[in-house]
Amino acid sequence: MDKRIFWLALGSFAIGTEGFMIGGLLPTLAAALHVSTALAGQLVTVFSLVYAVSSPLLTTLTGRMERRKLLFGSLLLLAAGNVMCGLASSYGLMLTGRIVAALGAGLFSPGAVAAASTLAPPAKRGSAVSIVIAGQTVSLILGVPFGTWVALTFDWRTTFWIVGGLTLLAALAIRLLFPQVAPAGVIGMRERLSYLKRPELLSALLTTLAWATGIFSLFTYVSELFFGYGAGGRMISVVLCLSGIASFIGVRTGGLAADRIGTNRAIPLALILLAAALFLLSALSGFAGRPGILALATAAMALYGFSGYMFNPAQQHRLIGLSGPSSGIVLSLQASVVYVGSALGASAGGAVVRFAAVGQIGYFAGAMTVLALVMFAASLRLERRMKLRAAVPGSSTAAAESDAAG
Repeated sequence: MDKRIFWLALGSFAIGTEGFMIGGLLPTLAAALHVSTALAGQLVTVFSLVYAVSSPLLTTLTGRMERRKLLFGSLLLLAAGNVMCGLASSYGLMLTGRIVAALGAGLFSPGAVAAASTLAPPAKRGSAVSIVIAGQTVSLILGVPFGTWVALTFDWRTTFWIVGGLTLLAALAIRLLFPQVAPAGVIGMRERLSYLKRPELLSALLTTLAWATGIFSLFTYVSELFFGYGAGGRMISVVLCLSGIASFIGVRTGGLAADRIGTNRAIPLALILLAAALFLLSALSGFAGRPGILALATAAMALYGFSGYMFNPAQQHRLIGLSGPSSGIVLSLQASVVYVGSALGASAGGAVVRFAAVGQIGYFAGAMTVLALVMFAASLRLERRMKLRAAVPGSSTAAAESDAAG
């Protein structure tokens, strides 16, 4: 394996930390910027929404740009966003910094995956891509709890300086150590969006949307939720670390389960466990302060991390099976949908915190997970119909497959 690929993974780690660490910093940021917790949570909404919308647009616009130059420039943009956040003395400047960072992140991620597949030999391309993607998973285990600990020990601004420094390090390594990487070609927005016309794919992506809305509505306000259980700042760092480790195990389990029991069993299993964890987190909030409740809530948070991230690789596996040779385009749509879900989750979670109570957020997130189960069942039914039509001689689907084979 080309060791330079790990610099791409470092860039992904910085993006994951940047995107997720606000959940651990939220009460501190809200106090420092003199805004409510719900309004501070919209910093996640804006980052996720800008990422989701800009990533396919910018990738299309820069399709003919040499990859090394693109990766270097996108990481400089991400670093600039972190510098702005670190210097922010107002909510408006912090929001602007998050937008700049999201533009850099949305441009870097698809380019990094493409560069990794180019640098690796054909037999190791899958492993190379997984290393780059794993950078964001590792950020859940190390980056987010470490960022929370740094903010509590030193200052919340220090967290942004550290992420900015890691981003600059990755940018310089890519600029100095990487060869020129030719662009893979341009895929237009019309072609990307055309896959949404296929009902089985659209319903599968809506499953992802409901899942992401659920998990991120809770994760954005996890610090506020655990304050209600009586946890202090450092205990919240421990909770986030344990949840991150469980998430990493969940990612591995999801991939293995997809291979061994099939995606049609692995996905509902993950969603059922996730719904149970989310409902339990809200149910326990009614007993906050009693002996053992914080330990139970921490265990529920670990189950949340495990099941929530068990879903993603199984879902990606299913999308690859549904889309075949077009899997690269469909997986890029999946990435955008995850960030749309993150934006919706942070926004809806803010509404729950503002108009109800933070302890109720697990019920909302659990309801979204149940909706994901319903959408999965609908997608499965549509997939079976598609296969039946394809098997009938003379059907439009069978005719299209025959023409493609010819």
